[in-house]
Amino acid sequence: MKQTVKKLALVASIAATLGGSVAVVSAAVKYPDGGVWTYGSGDGGAYSNYYHSSEYHSSTVVSRKTGSSDKGYADAEGTSRAWIRTSWGEKVAFYYNV
Repeated sequence: MKQTVKKLALVASIAATLGGSVAVVSAAVKYPDGGVWTYGSGDGGAYSNYYHSSEYHSSTVVSRKTGSSDKGYADAEGTSRAWIRTSWGEKVAFYYNV
């Protein structure tokens, strides 16, 4: 089955405290391609989650510093979830695919 892949990449500066009780949280919500995409940082990491009601889909988060990444997949009516640990000020890229 041929799958059309659509991507939207954003680069953000991640702010999270290592080992402390205070964290700076950054989050965004968008509604691309008929789904709901949430992405951001907090609790020492960065995440990209995408929900779509009728399509198989995925979400990805990639560290611009280390290259580490995570990718989650989900069937229609499910949420794909991706998360990586990050350090203070680390830049990451967020993606979703339908």
